[in-house]
Amino acid sequence: MRETAQSVQKNALQLLRGLPAVTVTPDDSLLVLGAGVTTIYVDGRPFLGDIRQFLRSLHGSDIARIEVITNPSAQFSAEGAGGVINLVLRKTQEEGLSGNASYEASSWGLGLLDTTLNYRHADWTYQIKASGNIGRRLRRTHHDTRSVRPEEGAQATANREDGLATYDGTDGRVTAKVTYDLDAKTSLSGQLRGGGGHDVTVNRLDFSAITPDFAPFSQHTRLDSYGAFLDGQLSLAHAGTTKGEAVNASVQFFKSTQLHDMTQARFSDGRRYAIDLKHPAYSIDAKLDWKHPMATGQILSTGTSWHVDGISQDYAFTSNDAASLGADTRATYEARSSTVAAYATFQQALGRLTLAPGLRAETNLRRITSPGDEPLRLDRTELFPSFHANYKASKTLQLQASYSKRIERVPLDYLAPYSAVKDVNTVFEGNSELKDQSIDSYELGVQFRPGKIEASATLYLRETSQLWNESYSVNNAGNSVYTYINAGSRTSAGGQFDLALPLPEGLKVQASANL
Repeated sequence: MRETAQSVQKNALQLLRGLPAVTVTPDDSLLVLGAGVTTIYVDGRPFLGDIRQFLRSLHGSDIARIEVITNPSAQFSAEGAGGVINLVLRKTQEEGLSGNASYEASSWGLGLLDTTLNYRHADWTYQIKASGNIGRRLRRTHHDTRSVRPEEGAQATANREDGLATYDGTDGRVTAKVTYDLDAKTSLSGQLRGGGGHDVTVNRLDFSAITPDFAPFSQHTRLDSYGAFLDGQLSLAHAGTTKGEAVNASVQFFKSTQLHDMTQARFSDGRRYAIDLKHPAYSIDAKLDWKHPMATGQILSTGTSWHVDGISQDYAFTSNDAASLGADTRATYEARSSTVAAYATFQQALGRLTLAPGLRAETNLRRITSPGDEPLRLDRTELFPSFHANYKASKTLQLQASYSKRIERVPLDYLAPYSAVKDVNTVFEGNSELKDQSIDSYELGVQFRPGKIEASATLYLRETSQLWNESYSVNNAGNSVYTYINAGSRTSAGGQFDLALPLPEGLKVQASANL
């Protein structure tokens, strides 16, 4: 990414908002070609931890380039239908001390401070990065209508819900990184990062009657979230003797040493409830990749990886009105998901045509244990083929076609056998029978670059089977109880169109449309 006066003053989220095919939602979630879940990589390694906080604190001057991969090959994890965004960080080349600092303030009162110091001497490079934010991040209103029919043929009870939500927070993090160049072709780096914070989410709700049998009331809810984390990584990068050959190895860990949510809700009619949720989590990722040029126009890439996610959850619900809000509940569980993968891709150039088939195998093991329940064990092994083709019709025109098989694995809390109160009207229940979603992804693309004009178009088709859908029922208190089930399939299609035109004085106009 070219350093400009504009780019160095932005964080990663602000830079992503300006990229074709990428959508940043109001809550800072990322969508690629309108689909999720998007997987974030940093220097070719999956990011572990809170990606939103990381992107808010990553300075534009720390990024060398951003790679948006809408239909990933077998080289990347098969999980997630929203493609891959790989952030390649800038390496310090100058001897001595360098760095940057920035402060950002919003009209809502959010302040974000970020600073980075780099020091390079001979074969050693040191980096210390500190960032933090305080203030209001989000203010949102909503208006919903709810209708409940307790049984077939019965009269429905309907009400209107008007709400205002605010999200305030204070957090900070510090990163220390050391890189050592063993020789001209090999480098070793290690990193430690830690931080924590306190977020406050307040919801003010008014429930008014649409049908006369509904008694209106108001609700005030405050959620306090406390968190602390520590993570680290060790990586090795080696360039082989053959041009283009590379070996990369890395080990990462993430541990949320504290993750504690406390919800207090009170109502105008005197009712109240409290939810106390402790859910510390951890992740481990290890991977090894080898890229080996063979004959002219041939490249073989192979690799293997091991990824673990774990969570320990302790949920407690108490209220002063069991009849309408539900009985006091205590539920705990331990969950772990482990994925072992191996892949191979082969790139072959045939004149103007380049073909790149690939195959990835993943074995996923999931375990959920909860006192009083039978342990849940899921073992699934699947193959994920991919195919990419590129045809260079001329110096200015290129055509692409690709296919990949993807998967969205069921989140562990969707499988856990417990009930959780979401709000005064809604209860969630886990479903241990829920299956993973499978996605077939097809794309066609064209790039046209006559001179300084750049035009491109991508047409995509996503076919999802074993689709997750919410299934609702009504309990004895009249509350909606929902769970996720597999029901049917979904086909989504669209196109991304981008145009960039140069203007005098070094200016450029960019336009994008996603249909």
